Amino acid sequence: MEDLQYQVGVAKTDITPDYPIRLSGYGSRREETSEIAQRIYAKSLAISHQDDDPFVMILVENVGIPDHLTKEVANRLSKVARVSRERFVICSTHTHSAPCLSGMLATLFGQPIPSDHQQRIDQYTVELVNQLERVAISAIDCRIPVRLAWTIGNVAFGKNRRTEGGPVDHSLPVLFALNKNGNPIAIWASYACHTTTLGLNCINGDWAGYAMEKIEADYPNVMALISLGCAADINPHPRGEFEHARQHGHTLADEINRSVESGMEPITGKLSGATKRVPLPFDTIPSRGEWEKRAEQNGAFGYHAKVQLEKMDGGKKLQTKISYPIQTWAFSDKLLIVFLAGEVVVDFSHRLKDELDHNRLWINAYSNDLPCYIPSVRILNEGGYEGKDAMIYFDRPTHFRPEVEELIISQVHELAPKEYLPS
Repeated sequence: MEDLQYQVGVAKTDITPDYPIRLSGYGSRREETSEIAQRIYAKSLAISHQDDDPFVMILVENVGIPDHLTKEVANRLSKVARVSRERFVICSTHTHSAPCLSGMLATLFGQPIPSDHQQRIDQYTVELVNQLERVAISAIDCRIPVRLAWTIGNVAFGKNRRTEGGPVDHSLPVLFALNKNGNPIAIWASYACHTTTLGLNCINGDWAGYAMEKIEADYPNVMALISLGCAADINPHPRGEFEHARQHGHTLADEINRSVESGMEPITGKLSGATKRVPLPFDTIPSRGEWEKRAEQNGAFGYHAKVQLEKMDGGKKLQTKISYPIQTWAFSDKLLIVFLAGEVVVDFSHRLKDELDHNRLWINAYSNDLPCYIPSVRILNEGGYEGKDAMIYFDRPTHFRPEVEELIISQVHELAPKEYLPS
């Protein structure tokens, strides 16, 4: 068929550990667990236009992937599969019911991690990197001719967790890869809502896991992928029970079914990618005296201060900025996908959709790195958890400066092809 312009391959691998391990996401859970309520996976989607080299997206069911692990997998794939950096991205579902990883959320628990716990976290991290490399190569190796189409649905279980009636993003972009018979082999969707329906000490994919499970049951021979939009200040509602997680997942899956019936926009043309790192500056770093005063406190705040003092005593300088990765994939002039790192607040989604063509725009957060929360100017001015307080759990010395929002937005504009910019 003439419209089978693309080659797509999919693969998945079970990343559920078979040994007890500490879960990430909630600092109050400090005991290891072997309980599995739902198995978790890493999935890969490889896309190439005609005979071009592949673009690869890996989706991981966990709270996030640190920058150094993304770099490691990217380096391996560039050597063995000709996947250049701008063609490779890792997204996370941000479930808070998956294992910790080495080098991420180092001060989450407000106390040192016992050495035996850390040993199993390190073991799992090494195993995961190898699994991510293998699942990407498997997807690349099994590509078949497809046509691509997409649509934007709407689901409403995400609720602003800072302000009653505050801003949300209920859009549900969905990408379909359809084989020569018109049957989907891959369905990728994204929604801006925290995967924090559940907080028990057991492994689970949360609403995103249940959504993928339901989609794959509805469409035989399909691999489903669910990534997250700018969900930093959005929580699922209601929450707290397994039935709530299933309900939200099934609501999303049902909306995908409705979107299929209402029609999809075909995607054609060359696929291009771009990536850039931008330095995001922190505000004034506290003095040693301020750290010493904070270190007298109990709990997470005091522990965070002690960690900063240990760095200073060891001759290390505290961070003054982070190197923040931003990435775009453009399907000709049909669809622009933006990948932002970290826990990005919903204001970024609204602003980008106002400034670029929202009808051809898809925004993912939790991509390539989980450095911390990424607040807008509004959230910084308001303060609170997403604006300032959460930084202690990511081992950052303080909150960001106000220009961070403009630095990110302007870089997205720079990376976006001119077809998507305002005329």
